[in-house]
Amino acid sequence: MNNYFLKVSCRDCGNESTIYSRAVTAITCDVCSATLTKPSGGKAELVGCTVVEALD
Repeated sequence: MNNYFLKVSCRDCGNESTIYSRAVTAITCDVCSATLTKPSGGKAELVGCTVVEALD
């Protein structure tokens, strides 16, 4: 399966977080509480972050 973790950077504050590629809940930034992802029924939809790297 294509399930993996991503290191992402918040577009608002630059904080880096590790998220699951198929997150089923909305994920917010730990620092500024901006919404990073929202669930889309498959892969998480990245809305407030940019991918830094894919982790194995």
